[in-house]
Amino acid sequence: MPATIQVYASFPRAVALGADLDVSPSNWHWIHCLTLPLETLTALQFSQRPYKWIRYSIGIVVGAEGDLSSSQDIFDVVDYNASLPTESTILYYHTSIEERQRMFPADPNSERTNITSSVATTRRAHFRGDVERRDGGTCVLTNAIPRYCDAVHLLAHSKGDAYITTYTQRRSRDPAGEDIVLDIDSVRNGLFLNKFTHVALGSDLAFLMTPNFAMTTSDVDPTAPPTERKCTAHAFNLGDPFVLGGFGTPSGTSIRISDTPEWPPAIIFDAVYASTVLHHFGNQTLRDEVTATWRDAFDPGGVMAAEQAGGKEVTDERVRFNVRKGPESGPDLLDMLTILPYILVPREERLAVMREVQQKAQEKAQAAEQTRVREKVDTWMKQVNAP
Repeated sequence: MPATIQVYASFPRAVALGADLDVSPSNWHWIHCLTLPLETLTALQFSQRPYKWIRYSIGIVVGAEGDLSSSQDIFDVVDYNASLPTESTILYYHTSIEERQRMFPADPNSERTNITSSVATTRRAHFRGDVERRDGGTCVLTNAIPRYCDAVHLLAHSKGDAYITTYTQRRSRDPAGEDIVLDIDSVRNGLFLNKFTHVALGSDLAFLMTPNFAMTTSDVDPTAPPTERKCTAHAFNLGDPFVLGGFGTPSGTSIRISDTPEWPPAIIFDAVYASTVLHHFGNQTLRDEVTATWRDAFDPGGVMAAEQAGGKEVTDERVRFNVRKGPESGPDLLDMLTILPYILVPREERLAVMREVQQKAQEKAQAAEQTRVREKVDTWMKQVNAP
């Protein structure tokens, strides 16, 4: 059996949202979170100090800062400058009472929706324009020109405003709250990236912001000053050249940072990195535990669950039901009959039909606009040519 590092962290048995977490020992137990194959870690070479990288990774997954130890009970911090072991090892991530009170884990069941609807909206049009302008009009990783790029949501657009607000408020460490983002279409939730990297983001690729609570920049790049602000592209699947844009860009390349207040806060980059770590190394025990305990925190108002279960059209319908009937009432028979046709059709077919309907609606709207403009020009021309 291949040698691995198994990482455990302590999680609450019960979570009361809107209140401080119960930090009494009886409410906490150890959960197997990550399984890291030593051979894979050696091949990826994410850091000159691999134990520091492991500390960062489990920290952003848990949503609390702490230290690694080889023991559950004795707080014996590992040597972060040591090389990886040659045999399987178990590590425990210890957090203080203060950190437990602020804990907010990454959602382990949130598979990133990379490609969102192509239907034009005012918000989405502004999002692309704002992100492209901030990032200089080319991919921040490969310098690809706009026609080969997307304005990418770091936290997926499908998560919505309530999610990004809750997430950044709970993860914020800025006394002034400068890293809190309230709008999923905020330019601070976006990057201008080539289309290949867009597809891989959050599953096979993520960006590491340094320095962070566990790592200095020189832990990633020995030639860089420890406190230099840097954002490094890490490919978790080295066998796929297209993850990094297909242009010969190696893992470990730094992306171009915009030194403006509009640049995404580090906690949003951490969210994407945590998603990628979980995608490759997350343990099912963690998924089950966090899903059962923290589900309501990840889905404020229940909107996201509906969207992930049945597509955006079902979400919109359920939102309308809640507005009409009040948030406390469940769906009645009419509600279920309305939703049933969507549920019975396979999701991919349903989305394909919706895209076709949306495209036709967009074409119809464009034709109507062209007719309106033509009529306006004709009227103007008649006035100009009138004797």
